[in-house]
Amino acid sequence: MRTCAVIVSILILLLAAHAAAQEPTVVVTGYTVTPEVLMPGGQGTITVNLTNTARQATRTETDTYAGTGTGTRTETRSTAINAFIESVYLKGEGLKVISGDYGDVGEVGPGQSVTLTFLVRAPEEEGLYFPEVWVRVQGARSVKYPVPVNVNSRYALIAQPAISVMRTAPDRVVPGETFSLSLLLQNTGLSRANDLSVQVSPPNATSIVSLSPEHYYVEQLEPGDAVRFNLSFATDRRTPTGLQVIPVSLTYVTPEAAKVARTESVGVQVTGQAEMGIASLSTDPVRPSAGSPFTLIIRIENTGTDDATSVRATVDLPFEGTKEAFVGTIEPDNDAPAVFNLRAGEAGDRPYTLVVAWRDDRGAHRMTEDLGIAVEAPDRTPLVVGAFVLIAAAVAAVWWLRRRKEE
Repeated sequence: MRTCAVIVSILILLLAAHAAAQEPTVVVTGYTVTPEVLMPGGQGTITVNLTNTARQATRTETDTYAGTGTGTRTETRSTAINAFIESVYLKGEGLKVISGDYGDVGEVGPGQSVTLTFLVRAPEEEGLYFPEVWVRVQGARSVKYPVPVNVNSRYALIAQPAISVMRTAPDRVVPGETFSLSLLLQNTGLSRANDLSVQVSPPNATSIVSLSPEHYYVEQLEPGDAVRFNLSFATDRRTPTGLQVIPVSLTYVTPEAAKVARTESVGVQVTGQAEMGIASLSTDPVRPSAGSPFTLIIRIENTGTDDATSVRATVDLPFEGTKEAFVGTIEPDNDAPAVFNLRAGEAGDRPYTLVVAWRDDRGAHRMTEDLGIAVEAPDRTPLVVGAFVLIAAAVAAVWWLRRRKEE
């Protein structure tokens, strides 16, 4: 009867912990007690694996601002929020915690994990004990997780497999590029997991497609063993920016033929990247002449996937005039003019360098382009024609005067 009461208490604790921690920011995805059975008064370790589920790890922001024309544009984006673990400690519940209380564990990114170890001493009385791991997360629900510990008890716990999932993903992904991530599945339980099945379901609605198999099968995974799956994905230019979650379904069978199913997720942060290029180049007049004013117009285009802000363009021509132009914001697949009002110098071919600087979500960038402009010599034809006209007028005047004298 006492054993049944203990088992019922375990189930109540587990159900209460699950109800209180519905979709928490951080969950306990695995634990290991070493040795498996502690002797009375003996020491051992309890290792737990904490994972940021990323289900509540996004912040949505909406900005409205003036566009390149007379209208306005509203942009909504989601950004990743790391889970900041303020503290993790073990409440002994009969065991003495020797070391392992953790304060300011730090940030855990979406889909990332952290492993912590506690050193404990068993009580002198035999039996089953359930110390609790208490996790305090900033701005989110705290997590309480009971860990069963057998202290030389004849009522041994039923050995069960426990599959932990470790994720490795890139910090950022640019729309239109491919990326890779890996899943490390480890059996941290006390028995073998059979018929382990992993189903990867990329969110096709967000233009993320899998380049590798989406289903994996492992016949058996013994306690302590691990298996790694390397996955590849492709995105297109229409993939929305922000945190994109890739669901991973996991099923396996226990030694008692019970089927266990759960869903994990991998968070990938998609951020755009602006790319600058020259759409066109023109001068007014078309052929600048030495010593004359002219206007140089360079249209700069954004061929990337993110807004280019604070766009500036400079030229190093050895001419008088404005050599820097502030363009402002250029949206993807759009262009804008950089206008320079100059006075041409000496005639000839004049090479120069165009430098374009801008900012996007990834920081500050710049590009350089070597260009050239031809300056023609001043047109002397009007002066020659004018001189000829004056000479002809003078000759005509002399001839007319002589004729009057003769008359």
